[in-house]
Amino acid sequence: MKQRYIPFGYRLSGGSIITHDTEADLLRMIFNRYLAGESYSQIAAELEASGVPYREGTSRWNKNIVGRILQNRKYTGNDNYPSLIAEDDFIQSALLQQEKYTRKDIRTAPEITALKKKAVCGECGATYERIPDSRFGERWKCKNTECRPMVKITDAHLSAQVVSLLNRMIQNPRELDSLQIVKELHNLEITRLTNEINRELDKPDCNEGLARTLIMARAAIQYEHCPDALLPEKTRRIKETLENHASITELDPELILQTVDAVIIQPDSTVFLKLINGMIIQNTEERSNPPCKQQNA
Repeated sequence: MKQRYIPFGYRLSGGSIITHDTEADLLRMIFNRYLAGESYSQIAAELEASGVPYREGTSRWNKNIVGRILQNRKYTGNDNYPSLIAEDDFIQSALLQQEKYTRKDIRTAPEITALKKKAVCGECGATYERIPDSRFGERWKCKNTECRPMVKITDAHLSAQVVSLLNRMIQNPRELDSLQIVKELHNLEITRLTNEINRELDKPDCNEGLARTLIMARAAIQYEHCPDALLPEKTRRIKETLENHASITELDPELILQTVDAVIIQPDSTVFLKLINGMIIQNTEERSNPPCKQQNA
């Protein structure tokens, strides 16, 4: 399925972003219906009935897509996009959404939904879940009860790290060129094996045979996940999205959808982003594996 890399309501023409007339009419309908009192789900049903797809290849719409559209300030003419929505309408829509997102139902906010779909544990590969807590606020933790250490992080901590990593890419989209060379492609099993290798190599009595077996297992999986012919196109889409995007101060669900495959939460609470082309973006320095210590005879 083709991902959108420019917002609904716009299209590219001669290298410039211009209005997509059919989508722009539906976009204005979305804002008008919402301000008139309709819910995300009601609007999504109307959009699906229209037959106009949100992205190429499918006519499927849902309430999360509608929510992302209503929160996208580009439609007021920001970031060099043509203005499709009056500033007053956008503000009124934002105020209405704010009223509806009480603490009880904030879990349905588009940015929270985006994270819930992407957050995984860097230690075991299981999904991270969001746990409401009336005393201390929400917490995120690995759903695998056997995972150790059991890392718990807050909305603020998780969001801040994701925003920081996204801004790093926005400010330096050309960095993706070098990352494509020096970064290896990961999946969750590769991450798990890497963690096991690091733990074994750190032991004073490192088992060289086990470490070698783990390294060979990781290499086999890496070979299976070698870059395919679509990766250059995916990288191009990411770079084009970033080059047309201003730095963010809060989570942008649309940007996450367009660029991020997984939000990987490490045992030390640091966060990595796995992009849709398989590249890993991280703020910490990459770890170099020391050789196994030689054991005395």
